[in-house]
This record gives sequence, structure tokens and C-alpha cells, in this order.
Amino acid sequence: MRIFLVVKSFVPTHLKNDFDDWYEKEHLFEAKQTFSAISASRGWQIENEDIHYAYYEFDNLKKANEILKGEALNKMINIYDKKWSNQIERKRKIISITQEI
Repeated sequence: MRIFLVVKSFVPTHLKNDFDDWYEKEHLFEAKQTFSAISASRGWQIENEDIHYAYYEFDNLKKANEILKGEALNKMINIYDKKWSNQIERKRKIISITQEI
């Protein structure tokens, strides 16, 4: 089973280019390293181009839950909030991929 922490960000249109550049050049890599994630990926929703998703993969649910409740996430939240001054709303969820073929 594959486990992902998914971060959904609601990015105001006027911040989108700066946000995309920052996430590409800094944040995705830094979050992957901080979380000790297996992989990290990101992208924009097709139907609403102001919604951004980031996916951090873990090898088990316990580790993902520890990240969700731990200091590593708090560190990344602080970096994110410092950069964007709470201008970007976001939600986090853990999902499991139960089947692949």
C-alpha cells in the first residue's frame, strides 16, 4: 500500500506565478527532505487553476501520521506562512493507494 500526505493550496491568481516558482525551486525539495518522504510531486488542478496539490509519499501510515502531527510539518508550515503571510489557505489529508495494476 502506498501512503501520501496531500496538501491542497488555494492560491490567489495574483500570487500564482510567484508561488509556482517558489514551490518548484525551493519548497518541494525542502519539504521532501524535511519529511524524509520517498517521493514528492505537485501540480495544478485542471478545472480550477488556482488550486495546487503537493503529494508526499511515505512507506507506511504510521510515518505519514507522525509527519502530520510532528515538528517536521510545523517547521514547513512556519516557512510557508512566513513566505506567504497567511495569504494562501491550505488543507492536508492522508490518502492510501490500495490498488495498482
